[in-house]
Amino acid sequence: MSDSGGGGRVRRFRKWFVIAAVVLLVGAGGYGFWQQYPAAMVGKACDGMLPVDPILELSGASRLSLIGSDFELAHDGQEEIGSQSVDVTCKVGNAHVRIETPDESMQTISFYSFRGNLDSFPVPLEAGWSGLVANSDRVASVLVGCRNWERDEGNGIAVTVDRSEGESIPGMRPNLVRAAIETARSAAERTGCDAQFGGDVELAVPGGTDRTVPAAEASGTCAGMSSAEAVRETDAATAPGEKCVLVDGLELTAMYGHFEEAYASSLGFDEPSGANGYYIWTSATCPSPLDRGLFTASVLEGTDRSFNEEPLDDAELADLQRFAQQSAARHGCTPPGPIGRTR
Repeated sequence: MSDSGGGGRVRRFRKWFVIAAVVLLVGAGGYGFWQQYPAAMVGKACDGMLPVDPILELSGASRLSLIGSDFELAHDGQEEIGSQSVDVTCKVGNAHVRIETPDESMQTISFYSFRGNLDSFPVPLEAGWSGLVANSDRVASVLVGCRNWERDEGNGIAVTVDRSEGESIPGMRPNLVRAAIETARSAAERTGCDAQFGGDVELAVPGGTDRTVPAAEASGTCAGMSSAEAVRETDAATAPGEKCVLVDGLELTAMYGHFEEAYASSLGFDEPSGANGYYIWTSATCPSPLDRGLFTASVLEGTDRSFNEEPLDDAELADLQRFAQQSAARHGCTPPGPIGRTR
């Protein structure tokens, strides 16, 4: 009996010793140590608007990961969170996140650029989301409108998640899409945005990619093209960025919202339409939060064609006009204006 009583006292002593140790650890800075875990770092990044699990997965980490020398938290831009404004940039692990209004003119256009890169097509999100994945599944971007915001309040929220750093992780697309969409949801709640969301996040992840097909068989972004025998396209939806490549010919792009703002300011496409030696463009007026659609034709990377010396022929001009009209109609925009060949 005495041995049994002694064993009970030992167990009770161990129990209270463990509790006391935990309390002491927290009181002596254990909480601060916990805050350095990757999961806690994600939780406080970008003003707490990031979803923890998908962001961790993009860096190959988990909630159980301990401190790692390759997991960093940094703010690259000024944070501004208000009832009707948002402008936040942060880097956490291998994920670079930007949350902004779609009328922000970003100078770091290469941050999510797909124009001119034949290895990177913008693949549209599904389930009614205005968004895309690009750069070989290393970048996801989503745009949501805010029904209760006026034009001078930003119209909506654009989120871009860039996982271009580090080695590629198989199956990264679902986590990219989930990170972008769930961040947009959090930002909308934080800023009082009455957002126009799409459907279930899992259904939003596109299953396809780009494809090269005979022009006569194109059914997506290159439907109806006739100036080339083959085209490279994706499914056609309401992505803020779209592309169609006329093989051995031209690259056609359509951009809206934050993509349009970045391209227009960086390349001088402020006029409704125009042309120079390397670009020919037109535009359309679109509903909030898109505001404007910008449609361009450019020479393919690696070619030395100049539109000043070799302007678009009738078939190419018709293809650009058709591409612009089809894209504008999908996004609810006005018909694009007339297209000039060169200045």
